[in-house]
Amino acid sequence: MKITIKGFITSKESEKYSDCADHYAYNTKTNRFAISDGVGRSFFPEIWSQILVDNFVALQGETELSIEKCQSEWLKQVTQEATAPDAEWYITNPFNLQEPGKATFVSLRFCQEKWFGQALGDSFLFFVPKENECFKNWIKLSSKPEPVVFDNSTDYYSSRGNACGEIKSHEGNLESGTFLLMTDELAKWVFKEKENALKVVREKWVSQSEFESSVNELRKSQSMEKNDDSAILTIKIETDGDTEFHYECENVQDIKYLIEKEQTGQSETIKKDDDFVENVVKKQKNITTISENLKVLDPTDQTQAKKEKLSKNTKIFRDKCINFYKNICKTLKI
Repeated sequence: MKITIKGFITSKESEKYSDCADHYAYNTKTNRFAISDGVGRSFFPEIWSQILVDNFVALQGETELSIEKCQSEWLKQVTQEATAPDAEWYITNPFNLQEPGKATFVSLRFCQEKWFGQALGDSFLFFVPKENECFKNWIKLSSKPEPVVFDNSTDYYSSRGNACGEIKSHEGNLESGTFLLMTDELAKWVFKEKENALKVVREKWVSQSEFESSVNELRKSQSMEKNDDSAILTIKIETDGDTEFHYECENVQDIKYLIEKEQTGQSETIKKDDDFVENVVKKQKNITTISENLKVLDPTDQTQAKKEKLSKNTKIFRDKCINFYKNICKTLKI
């Protein structure tokens, strides 16, 4: 059985990857997949959603996620953040008030020739059967009641105390088709576009850059109404009579790698900016020196030698200014 995995993620427009509260994870050794959306306005939701997906895919014998273990990990991490010497009030205050992190969650696992899915909140699991891809035949799993309405109310796992809402489960036989695990804004778009959304996922979402470009276009056209973090994990199943799972990871973006790349890119930009400023200062000093030399010339001295020297220095000064201007234009790419 061939299983092909792809995954893409992006933050809100004008925000960094490090601000993103959506996370997914997979583990080909345990045959597990998960996606989670940290709920905005909760306390460190990005840490909470990351812990949930990482813990689920690491499970082997157990089928249920240990929320108590996840809560313990979350508390340890946020305690470090809140008790740091430079911790800001907007971190220490909610920490002292024992405010929780919140996150929706979808999980998928394979066992022999069956699949098992669970969902809490408005993140979704879709299964698109190969033999009939009409939207009405898709399996749709979340804890949202039908008819599905996307609003500001959602079920979630809490990093303190009990979950909000009831976990929904589904299981089925593994057959040829595609699983789509996605966070709420993408799921909302799928409900609107149906089969057309599947076509976009297959034909356009083949790399991180094309995924981001496509999502930005959908946001601008209002096809995606809300500027929100967005993540998708696709798992394509091709049954061939072999009961063994053979994985192929085509393009699965790691948010940690994207954050690291983003930070490295910023460092390079800062270095370029620093070099540019240093260059400007040096050239400015050269021009100032030439200007000072020009000032010592006596313009009332009309001897031929003085006039030639003045003309020569003026030309040097002009050439320096022109070169300086060209270098600025080149650096700024204008």
